[in-house]
Amino acid sequence: PPAAPWTLAGLLLCWLATSILFNYLTPLLLSLVHNEDVTMLELSVTVLFGAAVVRARGLRLLPPASAAPRLALVGALHLIGCRCFVWGLRFVPVSLAQTIRASSPLVAMPLGAFLFGERCSWATAAPLLAILAGFALSVGASGAGAHPAGCAAAVASLCCLVLVNGCSKREAAHPAEIQFWVCGGAWVWLLPVWLLTGGPARISAYDGDARQLVLLLLVDGFMYYAEQFAQSTVLKCVQFLPFAVIDTVRRLAIVSVSGFLVQGNACTATNAAGIVLVLGGAVAYNVAKAAPAPKKAD
Repeated sequence: PPAAPWTLAGLLLCWLATSILFNYLTPLLLSLVHNEDVTMLELSVTVLFGAAVVRARGLRLLPPASAAPRLALVGALHLIGCRCFVWGLRFVPVSLAQTIRASSPLVAMPLGAFLFGERCSWATAAPLLAILAGFALSVGASGAGAHPAGCAAAVASLCCLVLVNGCSKREAAHPAEIQFWVCGGAWVWLLPVWLLTGGPARISAYDGDARQLVLLLLVDGFMYYAEQFAQSTVLKCVQFLPFAVIDTVRRLAIVSVSGFLVQGNACTATNAAGIVLVLGGAVAYNVAKAAPAPKKAD
């Protein structure tokens, strides 16, 4: 059943707050250990929190046998999407990579029609282009000098992201179970690679403040878990394409808070115009979606 408005609002606020905190803490963790180790450590803590919540709620730790192959694939897609995004940042600026990922509604539109039969009129689709253009302006994205490999990695990350959301939404299970199974699958796929590439040796060679590292890892991992759980819950409450639109607005809020408030970057007129365009596009999308379909002539 659809969530009550106040419940959905609370979930959205939790999703946004944990996303902002997670995106603030992860760079701090990256400054201490290798990026591949960060992914492994974050997933490990997330899986531990997920297992504890699943057990506390009396839910299933293991997926049904019939769903296990699908969920293993979704876990692999989740991991590939994360690694492609991080790898692509070696070649393109964060603003361009985030803009590419913010185009998820354009990918979710055909996938939603295929998986869930959600049809989208041109009047509903047009605001999506305004949202994407506004996002590019708000973060100052530019394609000048963009490396094809970096752009391809960002596009691959985007496709993995949308596929993971679509496949997760199709699973008839509790959001806590889905979150645990998907992140657990990603952890299982990454573990042998991490072991073979010297992950344990890199961690044991860490010569900084171990207590600080563990505390930061626990808080960061919990934020990652809370973000993923809130996302899985919201995904179950709304349709697929509206979820993608919400996700893009969430990304804009993360970039705005991180860049303009936390880092103190100046908000130019172009940035402000982009933010207004994104919000206006989101409002226009919802107005067009809520409009009654025209009656066919007899």
